[in-house]
Formats: sequence, structure tokens, C-alpha cells
Amino acid sequence: MTSRPLSSVARLVEDNAQDFLRAVSERVLSLAPEIRGHVPTADDLTHISLPELLSALLEGTGDEGKVSEETLEFFRETAVDSRRFGITPNILTALDEAIRIELRALCEDLPFETVLFAERAVHSTSLAGIRAIHDIDEQGTPAFLTAEVVEVEKRSRRFSVVRLQAESQLPYRSGQYVPVTTSFLPNTWRYACPSIPTNEWGQVEFHIQSDLDDIAGLLAKSRPGDTWSIGPGVGDFGEGAIESRNDLLFISHGTGLAPLRSFMFELMNQAAPPRLHFFVGADYPGELYELMGMWNFAAASPWLSVVPVSEHDEDAWWVQATEASKPPRGLHLHQVGSMADIVTQAGAWADRTVLIAGPEAWAKNVRRAMIRRGTPAAQIEMLGC
Repeated sequence: MTSRPLSSVARLVEDNAQDFLRAVSERVLSLAPEIRGHVPTADDLTHISLPELLSALLEGTGDEGKVSEETLEFFRETAVDSRRFGITPNILTALDEAIRIELRALCEDLPFETVLFAERAVHSTSLAGIRAIHDIDEQGTPAFLTAEVVEVEKRSRRFSVVRLQAESQLPYRSGQYVPVTTSFLPNTWRYACPSIPTNEWGQVEFHIQSDLDDIAGLLAKSRPGDTWSIGPGVGDFGEGAIESRNDLLFISHGTGLAPLRSFMFELMNQAAPPRLHFFVGADYPGELYELMGMWNFAAASPWLSVVPVSEHDEDAWWVQATEASKPPRGLHLHQVGSMADIVTQAGAWADRTVLIAGPEAWAKNVRRAMIRRGTPAAQIEMLGC
């Protein structure tokens, strides 16, 4: 295997990641003191660390520091996204200079040309990012929109539904996730999938699993009147699935329900929706936190079939189920067991476009089981969340 031209620089950055990051941080602070307060916190999970970004850039750089258009576009998108932390063209210019200075210090034992080409790659991607920020600023596009919490429903001990009213329509598509934070979590964002399509009134709903980490727990404890910041949508999960007009199979677990529910609402606006079979999963029956609502939708939509699935047949003592997880009187469609087994026992689903959303390991297991059962892999899309 032929080594990439700048692999030696990338390895040095990886091997000295913490020291390099500390040196760049100190350098950029001296060049642009206004960066203070605009750096992601250690608890933020929505950004890629500088050493990781730089290592990936250098590993993929061609001869003489040439950067592909695909890579430049990625860095343009990354720069535009960084605006929600308060990053400006001036800060990015200082960061570019700081990185190149510290690269020269880190790579003092490498050949001059190698370091020169690495600097060239860093500078070209920085310029692309700076121009992208300039362009979107001139368009007047905000880095994020603010929204006020209007309602919080605790559906079980671990799951809450938070509804908000934004100042204007939010820029996302069904199936995408958006970065969110609150006024009491500065520079600490989390990704969450809206559970309803974007709309002109700025209404949005999120499903939060509070025990994922401390930040999720704080988001779940929001109260009416709290202010959130919501960034633009990211990702292409399910893009084109609704417009394909194919019959559909949705499979969710936990808050993976949210993006699929948003697609379901889009189908409701179609004159002749395709058939949709929707497996809604949870660990415990009482954590099927949207089941009553889903069954009400199905009762009014002959094209929609909803099948609730839980891994356990009874709630643990701590689940704290609410009426939201109770089936309407007379309905007993609940199934118990592995989602992979239950879905594949029902058939190969070879005629369906399949969307799976839930914890990544769980989603991969369901996908593998379906492929073994005969579902064409090309018809399955998966979102780990």
C-alpha cells in the first residue's frame, strides 16, 4: 500500500494530539483574544476535535498539498456550522495561522517540503471555510434560531417529550438531526431529531432519553419559558424514501421513533400515501412512550399499521409508565422479544423501503438479520441515535 504524501505529519499530530491542541489553543488566544468563550466545551458532542480534523485532512491530501473539492466542501460545511459557537472569519484566520506555526514546531525534524505541503493544505481549507462564513453571513442566514419551551411531558422515568416554539420556521428536513442547546449550557450542544416536520409556525418537538448522559438529563428537565438554541439540520437519512412512493417499513427503538414519526406526518399530507408498517420498540412496555398517539394515528389512517414491541413483557419497578404507553381498550397487538426476530419472522419485506432508527448496535443487528432473511441491503437505511 502506498503511503499518502503527508501521512508522517498526520501521525505526529495523532501521537501528540493533546500537546498540539494545547499549543494551538494558546497560540490562537494570543492572536485572537476574542475566541475566549467561543470554544466547544469538553461535554459538547457535536464537534470534531481539531487534531482529528487535521489528521483526517492530512491523510487525505494529495501531492504537494493539493486538497480535493470534496474535502474543501466538508471544511466549508464545518466552518459554517462552527458559527453557532461564535466563530468568525477573524477567529478562523487566527486559527489557520496558529495551526501552521505549531505544525512547523511539531514537524521540525521532517523534510521542509513535507511541512510546506501540510501548511498549504491547512491554508487552502481555512480559506475555503473563511469564504463560506463570509458568504452565508452576507446572505443573512443565522447560525441558529432561538425557541421557547412551551410544554414538557414526562412520559416515563427515562423519556420526556419537549415541545418548543421557535421565532420562525426551522431549517431541517424530516430524518435529519439538529444541534440543540439551552441558555444554561453555553457552548455545549447535543444532536436531536425533531419528531414533526418543519413548519411555518416554528413549532418543533423533541424526544429526550434523560439517562444517556448529564446533558441529556438537563435538557429533559427543561421547563416552560426556558430558551433553546436550535441549529440547521444535518444528515440525509431517509432522503427520497417518502417521495419514492414505495411501500414502507419503519423500525424504531427508544427515541429512534422521533425521525420516523416525522416522516409519518409527511405521509399524512399525501393524497394517496403508500402502505406503512411501523414497528415501535422499547426495552419495557411502559417505555413505549408515544404508543397511544401512534395508535390514534393508525385508527384514522388505513394505510398505517403500528406494532408495539418490547424486549421485556413487564415493566421494571422504576419505569414509571404513564397513560401514553397504554393501548386503547380491546387492542392486544403488543409483541415481546428481540426486534430482529419479530421483524424477520413476519417476512423478508423485499417489497418495502426500510428505515431503521435507534441505538447504533441495535440498528445494525436488525439490519443484519433482515439481510440474512432476504431483504435487499440497498433497500435498508439506518440511523444510529
